[in-house]
Amino acid sequence: MMHNFLFWALLLPFSVYAAPMQLEFLDEYIIPEELTISGNEVGGLSSIEYVDGKYLLIADDAKNPRYFQANIEIDKHKIKQVKFEKSYPLVSKDAKLGFVDPESLRAIPNTSDIVWCSEGSVKYQQAPAIYLQSSNGLSSFKLPKMFDISDTSGPRHNAVFEGLTLAHSGRGIWASMEGALKQDGEEANIKHGAMVRISYFDFATKQLDKQFAYYLEPLVKRRKAKADAFRTTGLVEILQVNKHQFLTMERSYTSGLKDGGNSVSIYLIDIEKATDIKTIASLKNQQYQPAKKTLVLDMATIKAQLGSKHIDNLEGMTFGPKLANGNQSLLMVSDNNFNAHGKQLSQVLLFEVKTQ
Repeated sequence: MMHNFLFWALLLPFSVYAAPMQLEFLDEYIIPEELTISGNEVGGLSSIEYVDGKYLLIADDAKNPRYFQANIEIDKHKIKQVKFEKSYPLVSKDAKLGFVDPESLRAIPNTSDIVWCSEGSVKYQQAPAIYLQSSNGLSSFKLPKMFDISDTSGPRHNAVFEGLTLAHSGRGIWASMEGALKQDGEEANIKHGAMVRISYFDFATKQLDKQFAYYLEPLVKRRKAKADAFRTTGLVEILQVNKHQFLTMERSYTSGLKDGGNSVSIYLIDIEKATDIKTIASLKNQQYQPAKKTLVLDMATIKAQLGSKHIDNLEGMTFGPKLANGNQSLLMVSDNNFNAHGKQLSQVLLFEVKTQ
């Protein structure tokens, strides 16, 4: 296996590329605890989408799959207020979808349609899925066999579809895996990273059309962590910038640390020369070109600027409105897990996008 990772490293000279984009931190807003809208608790916010002047945020709640509509008022490069206005169900009471684990949601422009993904539950043999929700009801995209759950192949538990972004063409959706498929190699750890797949599904056919490989960084080694601490890392969100480029969000987590144990980094990737791997059954011992990758922001570098002095479980990002100076805004949101694992924050972070 180490031979494979050495091969990847030769393909990916990340450090030689200068990022043509910068994210400048502007403001932080903490959503109050125990906030409810339409009788539903606001929390578990795993994605954020800006559309028609409003924000849609999915709730990672298997017992009550839903999303929220909110108004985020930005004034003079600051978040003036975040007001949750409505709560919408993702699954009707009579739908028979089995177990769903909502992770990301995107809106299709000029329609009322949304696309959202579920990790399912590999542990309990509940399949992952990508859904189109429209006025005609709920329909699902057809997943190829590589995503079927089995002992030797397919996704790992809690490492399936975590991120979505509308394609630049508007004709489909990109879906990113949180971790590597079993057939593609070991999952990332402190010593090495992993290759994950990012897939494009066409709206017309609802089938996989193309796919590329993305290098997920190793776990961030936290010096104060105990030897037996729980550790995990993953690609948690993607956001298409233009035809060939995306922003990606990676989150590494280590339990038992006073600061919450989350390490988050944002990368800019370019797929112009990436190999289409949709027909490659296993990435082991194969030659292919993954996406080119450049670090844009290590969130640890802005931690002191946050009012909370805390980087929580960030999982969502979206381009927001233009700022007063004409530059693009970008917003991030964190999933507080409904405080099931201890006190966590529902953060909204505001950035200014600066390009060279």
